[in-house]
Amino acid sequence: MKTIVITENESNQRLDRFLKKLMPQASTGFLQKMLRKKRIKLNGQKSEPSTAITAGDVVSIYFAEETIANFRVDTPPKKLDRNSPQLDIIFENNDLLVLNKPVELLTQPDKSEEPSLIDYAVNYLIKKGDYDPKTNLTFTPACANRLDKNTTGIILVPKNYKTLQAVNCAIREDRTKKIYFAIVTGKPKTADEITGYLKKDGDKNSVTFSPQQTAPTDKKAVLNYETLAGHGDYALLKIILKTGRSHQIRVQLSAMGLPIVGDPKYGSRLVNSRLYEEFGLKSQLLHSARYTLPDMNKTFTAPLPPVFEKALKRFGFKDPFLSEQ
Repeated sequence: MKTIVITENESNQRLDRFLKKLMPQASTGFLQKMLRKKRIKLNGQKSEPSTAITAGDVVSIYFAEETIANFRVDTPPKKLDRNSPQLDIIFENNDLLVLNKPVELLTQPDKSEEPSLIDYAVNYLIKKGDYDPKTNLTFTPACANRLDKNTTGIILVPKNYKTLQAVNCAIREDRTKKIYFAIVTGKPKTADEITGYLKKDGDKNSVTFSPQQTAPTDKKAVLNYETLAGHGDYALLKIILKTGRSHQIRVQLSAMGLPIVGDPKYGSRLVNSRLYEEFGLKSQLLHSARYTLPDMNKTFTAPLPPVFEKALKRFGFKDPFLSEQ
């Protein structure tokens, strides 16, 4: 038998969801059956799968230790390059770590073995003593929001389950404010709102835009932009993101004839090739600059990366943080 005392990082969730996180290789049906047969008890009693657990509750699992171990997935920590750059920390307290993601780094792991920002963040929290994987059976710090690999800017990493729930709820219910800066080609309006629907092709990892919904799975996407400066065929935009969809800003601006400079998927190959030869640009000039969590009364600001600053000088634009004031 294994006895688990629920901590704050496991509390405030359904019992069956906790068990599934604890033993991911066990099927949901099997775990529910074990609850019915009282092979798993909560505080010594038979409990329903939907029962909410709180800190101090005791979960008793009447399995052999070997059986429990087989149902768990112990992933060895990813080996990180000792020469990797240090985290660019914007803000940190006991509950939340806010990072300025650099270019050419995944936000979180994918099918490749490539290290991601969250790998470095977890490693940092372990070394700092803010997170212990041995005592946290079901909780691992994770990024609450995502940015594309070659988009820079603000990433939120809640340090505990309670904060992760709060941030995820704010994001899910659109109770956040997100401002991006981008350099595009084309002639944008002084200000505009772009509303439409996005369709994702998972196999190609690409998204298409349509003014109307063409299928139930299409996701509504809304953003506003303001033109801060224009010079020739290029413009500097301030973007207020109203929804958070995969590739949203890149796709919507491209659909309006305003592709982001350096975007390899939705941008101009001719422009990108020329700017690569000119000053080595090889990623889209899109930066998550400001992120507000009204519920927490917090606003975070991420300085521009060097590649964006270099592009500003190339196109004759002023720092957008100054332009918006």
